[in-house]
Amino acid sequence: MAKKILGIEIGNCRLKIAICSDYNLERLITADLPDNLVQEDEIVSWEAMAEFIKEVIKENKISVKNAAVVIPEKLVYTKHVVMPAMTVDQLKVNLPYEFHDYITEDKDKYFYDYAVINKTSDTDGNLTEMELMAVAAPKETINQYKTLFRRAGLRLTLIAPDYSAIRNIIKDYEEVNAVKEPGDYAVLDIGHKTVKLYFFTQGEYEITRVMEAGCEEIDFYIAETRNIEEHIARIYKETNKDDILHDTGCEEIYSQMAIEVMRVLNFYNFNHPDNRLDALYYCGGGSLITPLVDAIAGATEVNVVSLDQLLTDKYEDTTKILMGPQALGITWE
Repeated sequence: MAKKILGIEIGNCRLKIAICSDYNLERLITADLPDNLVQEDEIVSWEAMAEFIKEVIKENKISVKNAAVVIPEKLVYTKHVVMPAMTVDQLKVNLPYEFHDYITEDKDKYFYDYAVINKTSDTDGNLTEMELMAVAAPKETINQYKTLFRRAGLRLTLIAPDYSAIRNIIKDYEEVNAVKEPGDYAVLDIGHKTVKLYFFTQGEYEITRVMEAGCEEIDFYIAETRNIEEHIARIYKETNKDDILHDTGCEEIYSQMAIEVMRVLNFYNFNHPDNRLDALYYCGGGSLITPLVDAIAGATEVNVVSLDQLLTDKYEDTTKILMGPQALGITWE
């Protein structure tokens, strides 16, 4: 029997649900969230969110119960660590101490997990060191998500930071294409509230840079200049009513956003002079705004290409996938 799972991403303004069977995407559903249900990547009302997810599940006749969810990286602590070889039980004891610079309260208030990046052995083949990507997440936050999905009628089987879903897409791409040496990647998520730039060095997650001005700046401009409500302005933007996306004011916003992306890329290049970044992969709701993507391409020195270029399965319509690739990628964990 095929193993089915829902991959879920809760954005600032949109819910994305990927229905997958044996790692293959069957459907990807998006639904606009009620206003102010999520603020700055954090859920404001857990009860209302549970009811909303339950309603979306019902409307789309989704029968799958197992779910995996990505949560914003800001809700967890992530650290790249190198530790002496030890057993799993020994790791459980020692891993919390790796976060002493981050966590000042009781370490028992956090869950800890890790992914093995690399192992080092001596000349006799005995394991000596382990390179890990370690994560610490507040138990209160994790329990809130567990309760949320239980109330929505789902079984939460996995919680992971958003960058891990993108890492899964990169790993799948390199594996299918038999990439011998892991590459460097920059993935730009052009969101409504913020723009996030994820960096992966030698195929492994390194850091996320967040730029505060997202695509809602375009909504603000349209609303002000057309004297309309912001939710109507958003419709103008998404439908490009009266060619509004080529308005001079909108183009100025694109330019400002492009400059910020350029600065972040330049900072990465400065700190990684030997990097092999040759492309900037874009996704998110803003990826559908062609003049914005063009402005970013004009401001940067790397090729700017759609994230669907990293997907090893080809889809007739990648629009929804580009809006929420994390929902798909988390099902490959």
